[in-house]
Amino acid sequence: MTSRYIRMLSCSTAAFVAAPAMAQTATPALVTVPQSLQGNGTEGSALSDDTGEEIIVTASKRDERIQDVPASITAISGDTLARIGAQGFRDYASLTPGLSLRDLGNPGMGTIILRGLNTGPQQISNTAATYIDDAPFSASGFLSAGAFITPDPDIADLDRVEVLKGPQGTLYGANSLGGLVRIVSRRPQLDAFSGMATAEGTTIDGGGQGYAFRGALNLPIVRDQLAIRINGVYRRAPGWTDNVFTGTNNVNDSIIKGGRVAIRWRPSDALTLDLNGIVQDIDNKGYAQEDEVTDTLTPRYGRNRYRNGLDVGAVLKYRLASGTATYDFGPVSLIGTASYTKYASLIRTDVTETYISYLRAASPVIAAIVPETAIGVGDNSPNMKKFSTEVRLVSKRLGPVEFVAGGFYTNEKNLYRTIITVNTAAGVPLTAPFDLLFVANTISNYEEEAAFGNLTFYLSDKLDITGGIRYAHNSQFAQTGGPGAISFYAPRATGNFTFNENVTTYLATIRWRPTSNISFYARAADGYRPGGPQNNPAPPPDAQITIRPDTVWNYEAGVKANFGKLTANASIYHIDWKDIQINTLLNGITLQANGGKAKVDGFEVELSARPTPLTTISANAGHTKARISRIDPGVRASIGANPGDKLPLTPDWTVAILGDQQIPFGDTVRGNIGATLRFRSDMPSSYSGSLLNPNIKIPDLTTLDMRAGVNFPTFTLQLRAENVLNAHGYLSVASNKIVPTQGVPTQAIVNRPRSFTLSLGARF
Repeated sequence: MTSRYIRMLSCSTAAFVAAPAMAQTATPALVTVPQSLQGNGTEGSALSDDTGEEIIVTASKRDERIQDVPASITAISGDTLARIGAQGFRDYASLTPGLSLRDLGNPGMGTIILRGLNTGPQQISNTAATYIDDAPFSASGFLSAGAFITPDPDIADLDRVEVLKGPQGTLYGANSLGGLVRIVSRRPQLDAFSGMATAEGTTIDGGGQGYAFRGALNLPIVRDQLAIRINGVYRRAPGWTDNVFTGTNNVNDSIIKGGRVAIRWRPSDALTLDLNGIVQDIDNKGYAQEDEVTDTLTPRYGRNRYRNGLDVGAVLKYRLASGTATYDFGPVSLIGTASYTKYASLIRTDVTETYISYLRAASPVIAAIVPETAIGVGDNSPNMKKFSTEVRLVSKRLGPVEFVAGGFYTNEKNLYRTIITVNTAAGVPLTAPFDLLFVANTISNYEEEAAFGNLTFYLSDKLDITGGIRYAHNSQFAQTGGPGAISFYAPRATGNFTFNENVTTYLATIRWRPTSNISFYARAADGYRPGGPQNNPAPPPDAQITIRPDTVWNYEAGVKANFGKLTANASIYHIDWKDIQINTLLNGITLQANGGKAKVDGFEVELSARPTPLTTISANAGHTKARISRIDPGVRASIGANPGDKLPLTPDWTVAILGDQQIPFGDTVRGNIGATLRFRSDMPSSYSGSLLNPNIKIPDLTTLDMRAGVNFPTFTLQLRAENVLNAHGYLSVASNKIVPTQGVPTQAIVNRPRSFTLSLGARF
């Protein structure tokens, strides 16, 4: 499937130049973090479900009960993810209404979609932002190609994952049109030594075997002042798809390894310093792909099988260093953060049927150069280096008011490289210069300065209003082509482009809390995605010269209630998305444009019950109706979108039900059994009029996971069975055509078959 994206981006670049915790509020019943692993509250914590205490998050950049935040938020703890067997982003995305993924078939790859805001395979920049702790991870630049990278840190030492739904433009800025995913790691604990270790083995029905080793140590150096926390992971994720050309079975296995070092120093009661460093490598050997008969979901070679001339996959590397200083003045805290984020990737796909076969038939010159048995390999390589810093003041309640105010700066450098190599049948590149069919380098620099503030005014202890504003200025430079750039053996010119813009975003909320357990809110907020230059050096007449930011307004109302044994939360929302950045066709040339509008309506409901201290049952449901409301004629000609079309890969319904029962075996030994049921309704793969990527209805998918274990004072033994019914489902679907008449296979990303995992863990 990823060859579809290689093709789409290659063509676009050429055209530019010449052509448990559930729903909106996680409940105490499903969020568990041992007291020994909690920090001092500056980064937020999810309190123990055994005590029923409140959950504290920092989604609004202050410590706040999740029930009091006037917005739709999900918080899922690392312990909950471990208990249910979640291994990465796909697993917790399916537990969060409104959150989905354009899956590219491997860990660390894909496009995050929140509340349906996406434009299909041609989208190359993010509509949902990602943070790791206080560090912005996702790329912001117009030409960053950041939509292909999804941070997927292993759950070895996560405190929680927060999902903020709806635009977060005032506090988090660019690219948070649909919302934001914030991955929060555990902080060092200053007053106690602690540690954990787990070992797991996994086998997949009809697939391979894998294993995982994880460990963490918390070491106080100076009691109550200085501590260090270290963790590491090495995981082999087993594969289950086969390459019928090379004869390699279970080709889509992955090696995931990495570690983290965190230091916390509290020299005084007022001052806290946190340093954090993360390293992670993901080596994907192949793809969770199945080839289908063209424009259908009929397997071409059989279930979970595809044909590539070579066994190629993807390699991703994350590096992150960050620091946070917090000084508590009493009524006001001053918080300063700085971070450096880097990712590098090499995503390799077989593009033989898409490019080589077509070009040989279309060009006698190329047919004379490229043998009939040649294999084409596409290398798609988004890379980013990003420095960010923020200083903010966060007040406590000062009479009738409280506020957050600050400034933000980021400097981001992106290199997006696309190369198509022509190889012999043995996988050896042809002799130069015929080895390189296509080479393109897009260099983009993005720099932003912003000032922001939120002010809450308490009309009474039960009723308050909040207003927020953010003013941001960004400047961008981009270069396409570059030294050695070629387009199907023909030299390509280099183009340089610059762009500047100013954007202001707003927030308004009203909140009424008739009791400490019930909160009603209404919210209006907007967000944006940065615009950029029209980077075709010779655009046709009447072409857009600059691409404006696309913007959304989100109108939402909700209620959050906690009655102890029963928690109920619900929200309803409407989103207007305008000036959508999307491909258009003008005089036969593909260009970027602000080409349409969309509307999204939906609601999310969450229920969690604790009928006894040993039993928890939770359920959520989300409904999303995302559709095109207006589209320009050029866009209709380019990608086949029509008014009324659903936005791709957005199901109307998602449902998740979790149940866990603890069984006392004595004073210190406790058993547990549990299950997770997930349902996703059918969804479109594309637009109704698309010729190159015809729309296919992706069928609904239901999976059932089961688990059972025994908890001893320091050891835990667990057996998990995932996808017990062995449902075969499709996560995303796309074709690889560059002309409508091509008979290339449609490629589908498939879910994991039934698997069994045995896990042994220890805490000390």
